Parts: sequence; structure tokens; C-alpha cells
Amino acid sequence: MKRTWSLISAAVLLASPAWAQDSDVDAIRMLLTSYAEMAQAKNLSGIEALFAQDRWVHIIEGAGVNHGWADYRDHHLGPELEAAANFRMRYFAIEPQVRGDLAWAAFRYEVGAELRGNKIDNEGRGTAVLERRDGRWLIVHLHTSGRRKPAAGGT
Repeated sequence: MKRTWSLISAAVLLASPAWAQDSDVDAIRMLLTSYAEMAQAKNLSGIEALFAQDRWVHIIEGAGVNHGWADYRDHHLGPELEAAANFRMRYFAIEPQVRGDLAWAAFRYEVGAELRGNKIDNEGRGTAVLERRDGRWLIVHLHTSGRRKPAAGGT
């Protein structure tokens, strides 16, 4: 009987990290999906809660870089969202990897808008690096690169 309980205890302990990792993977997918949804809703204060507030945080879009959430909000995302009409954004095919309190996720995205008289319809790839702080996942690095979507029937 004692051996049976020992085996059950060992099985529970071995299974727990996998369950915890699955939970973290789901949380990271939800966080990145929420980022895109909040951007589409132009909810900057909601997005702010998803980012670490350190100045060393990098947000890279193509060749451009912002240092820290405030720089990104004030000099890039905020003005861009304010100027955009019919803004839409979607993150999908999110593939998180978790290693302790650090994680990264590769993903695909689509973004569209009317901006300064131009219609934007882009697709791209991204990578997010996240850190767990006080039990919450926060974005500490975000890099996206995109291109104009090919015309229907094109490659």
C-alpha cells in the first residue's frame, strides 16, 4: 500500500509541470490574442497592462525600434491608431514555448486600415518574449515584420 501511494505521489508530481506549462501556454496565447484585440479597439491602457514597464523593453516593427512601452505608445502605436480608420488586427498561429519564468512565442498576424489616404492590408510574422512577474506574464520584447498581402490569386 505504501508503495502504491508513493507511485501515485510520483505520478502527480511528474504530471504537474506539464499541466502548469499547458496553463502557461494558454495564458500566453490569450495575452497575445488580447493584445491584437485591444489594438483593434484602440485600447492603449489595456495594452499597457500587457507590457513590462521597463525602458529596456524593445518593440521592433520592421526596421523601427521603440524603447519601452511609453516610447512605443507615445511615438508609434498611439499616433498610428489615432490616424487609422477601420483598423483591424489579428494574431493567430501562436506557438508559445515556456522555460520557467521566461517564454517566447512565434505567431502570424494580419493588419489592415486606412491610413493617411492609403489602404493597408498586410500580413506578417512576429516573435514575443515574455517574463512572468508576480504570477503574470508580461511582454518584454516584441518584434514583427510584415509585407503587403498578395493580391487574390497571387503568391
